[in-house]
Amino acid sequence: MTSHMRPSAAGCAPLPALSQSEALGRVAAIAEAPDMEIAWAVFVAAARAMGFERINYGYTRYRTGAGIGDPADAMFLSTHALDRVIAFHTTGLYLQSADYRWTRDNCGACSWGWVHDERAAGRLSPQEIRTMDKLGRSRAGYSVSFPVGAPRSKGAMGLAAPREVPQELVDAHWRDHSDALLALTHMAHFKLSQLPLPVAAARLTPRQRECLQWVADGKTQADITQITGMAASTIERHLSRARDHLRVETTAQAIAKLAFLNQLWVTQLDEAP
Repeated sequence: MTSHMRPSAAGCAPLPALSQSEALGRVAAIAEAPDMEIAWAVFVAAARAMGFERINYGYTRYRTGAGIGDPADAMFLSTHALDRVIAFHTTGLYLQSADYRWTRDNCGACSWGWVHDERAAGRLSPQEIRTMDKLGRSRAGYSVSFPVGAPRSKGAMGLAAPREVPQELVDAHWRDHSDALLALTHMAHFKLSQLPLPVAAARLTPRQRECLQWVADGKTQADITQITGMAASTIERHLSRARDHLRVETTAQAIAKLAFLNQLWVTQLDEAP
């Protein structure tokens, strides 16, 4: 039988925290980060300075019904277990999780103690209980569900404290430093969600992206031929392959999808070979 006893805060040292001015400096550094890698690294360092050593982040612009849409079109970041985070979503297991239900239906911060309280009160479904036992979370922490900026978008983050730190202590820490923690997490989300989303389905060749850019600019195939020097057949081949890679039917849909992922008008991306 799985034990649901949680460690006590008695005798535990307090978690570290940044001063207000230090936290504000980290917020500014995230805002000024030139790319996703630096923005994520600055945020992770700040979160660890606030007592949270493991962080997972996810964002989608293609939410459908109760789910996040195709996980291949979502972005996931993790300090420690990216493969497991991706598998959690690609298998659909997340749909059976009470934590995901809360994230889907709410905005704000939620203690990981919530799910234990809900279970004790008999408010979890049998499926949610099975998922909770299967995941076997052993750390204390918090989830942050971000406000929806567009009808089909959703972002969320999980922050885990070091092992053996009890939830009671993490809850007290969050109460004392919630302004700094929410400022850091929200700025990280806003920054990461506005940068080009590095999803595999949007990795096009430079020529494929260039052709889509010219079409988006209102140019005809004859215009693109004159501008680039490419033959009409070559242009159509690039557009066709871009459509296939993006899993859409028309060039207009390909342009819309790239724009939705903030990847249409970019030059510094990990391009497809």
